[in-house]
Amino acid sequence: MARILIVDDDESVARVLTHFLREAGHAPSVASNGHLALLAVRAKPDLVLLDLGLPDISGDEVLRRLKRDPFAAGIPVVIVSGHPDAADIVGRSGATGPVAILPKPVLGSELCAVVDIVLDARKSRADAADRATPAGRSPLYRQQRELLYRLISAGSNPLVRQVCRRLGTDRARGNLSRAVETASWTEILRRATQEGLLEEAECDALLQGVPFRPVEQTA
Repeated sequence: MARILIVDDDESVARVLTHFLREAGHAPSVASNGHLALLAVRAKPDLVLLDLGLPDISGDEVLRRLKRDPFAAGIPVVIVSGHPDAADIVGRSGATGPVAILPKPVLGSELCAVVDIVLDARKSRADAADRATPAGRSPLYRQQRELLYRLISAGSNPLVRQVCRRLGTDRARGNLSRAVETASWTEILRRATQEGLLEEAECDALLQGVPFRPVEQTA
């Protein structure tokens, strides 16, 4: 279970995201504006889901302040926004550090898949620092999660969208609507290679299949 802060002034959106995350076993909380978000991070959530269109402080400004704050700088942030130019807004603002940018409306399976990858990558880094391997997690599993984290944190916006959709589809295990179109892993990895994010051996590791397991978080 992870503690996840949702920063969104739209009550209906916050309610839907809260539902998705609770169903996945997480503990979400909500901040309805930027000032409340900057106070809420003092509780050290494991992840922040941040909207850009906040009523008091813009989301990109909140992101800038979080990443300048030594207390909060290490908390991963995923932008969840309905703005069609969200990536450009964040880029032009000079804000750094969002792990991924998910467009609204976001599918529950897509959101939870990205949350799993981000949290697992963060935990793996902590384990690596202690020279420990999580119980039941093979070296291939950890490599796959690190590579997926690289794709959603460093890829172009179209590539990130493809990866998130693919992860969401795989996580749903066939329960997702057939109307949702997703690129194949082969197509995604080809694009990632073109963008210089993966080498051939790394593509092979991902093509062996990406397992989904619950992310174990410590309080």
